[in-house]
Amino acid sequence: MKAAASKTPRRNVVKKAFSSSQKDPVGVYCRVRPVQDQECCIEVISSTTVQVHPPDGYRTIRNGEYKEVQYSFKEVFGPNVSQKWVFDTVARPLVEDLIHGKNGLLFTYGVTGSGKTHTMTGSPGDGGLLPRCLDMIFNSIGLFQAKRYVFRLDEKNGVDVQCEVDALLERQKREALPVPKTPSGNRRQIDPEIADMINVQDNCKVEDVDEDNVYSVFVSYIEIYNNYIYDLLDEAPFDPIKPKWNSCGTPVRNADFVPPQSKILREDQNHNMYVAGCTEVEVKSTEEAFEVFWRGQKKRRIANTQLNRESSRSHSVFLIKLAQAPLDADGDNVLQDRDLITLSQLSLVDLAGSERTNRTKAEGSRLREAGRCCVWLVGSLQVCPSCLEQKLSACPLTGMARASPVWLDLVS
Repeated sequence: MKAAASKTPRRNVVKKAFSSSQKDPVGVYCRVRPVQDQECCIEVISSTTVQVHPPDGYRTIRNGEYKEVQYSFKEVFGPNVSQKWVFDTVARPLVEDLIHGKNGLLFTYGVTGSGKTHTMTGSPGDGGLLPRCLDMIFNSIGLFQAKRYVFRLDEKNGVDVQCEVDALLERQKREALPVPKTPSGNRRQIDPEIADMINVQDNCKVEDVDEDNVYSVFVSYIEIYNNYIYDLLDEAPFDPIKPKWNSCGTPVRNADFVPPQSKILREDQNHNMYVAGCTEVEVKSTEEAFEVFWRGQKKRRIANTQLNRESSRSHSVFLIKLAQAPLDADGDNVLQDRDLITLSQLSLVDLAGSERTNRTKAEGSRLREAGRCCVWLVGSLQVCPSCLEQKLSACPLTGMARASPVWLDLVS
């Protein structure tokens, strides 16, 4: 007679209580743009609430009364709030997380002309979130930056450390390449078009930087347009869509046009998505990083619509990667143990306008672009989903995750 197998008693799982002091998985903020010579439909009720009411002539009646709706956000920025205030509230915590090895993601979302690009990039004399993030990063790690080419990104979304000899040889090899001379000789000149945007002068930095580590910053810039991903830093000619011809010298009927070469989304060994073959540039200063950004910004697709003379017709993602690794006991060389390297990423996303097409009077290709915007939005989320997966899967009962997405709504 066989003895009955005893079952292991099921252990009761104790759920952690959610503390209000913990960060929310996703922070959603609202910024209201000043309106001139027009009736404003947005009223700031409190620091976290806005009230929306239709303008005269467009009011919808519900139960015999005017319909007014209130929306709540983590924080509401009124029309007179400065760029610095928005940065300190929204982006500064993300930069602190980046320095401490955590991923971050920030979106600007709104209709055309609501101030998305102004908030993200800024204007002469009033830099936006992006240059302020760069300035804070380099103010924090300036004294602890590794020499150029010590860190080397691979093609599979990873990073390696080169020995000092190999890094030196690569620096000498790059310096031997012909470089066009500037009018001022060897002195680096900043494009006057962007000089005022990066002249932040806030001296904002992270105080508790690990001084036993060295750091390197890499940036890349991609565009999502018509369901394709393009590298805005690619040195190859950025030609518009070209017709596809057959052997008879006439356009192919079933595929009249073929798009330029699109990049491919891949998944690395840690199940993070990345853009394969994307240009990643190592930068050593705020000026150098913003010049790289501005070079790509000039390639973004814009078009004239009823709402904006230079409306962005694509989503753009500016990626800032920070590699850090400890030094040896003497403090001279970086330890070449891949397990000791930390690679964190901050993704800054400027979305295309989300307005209705009947307001833009879009036709033809502009209308087709607008119809695909929601699909591109999903694509831009996939470019940096490691933040979203880590954050959105972390419910209040399971504690904190390692990434910090922020959604910034802009209204006018």
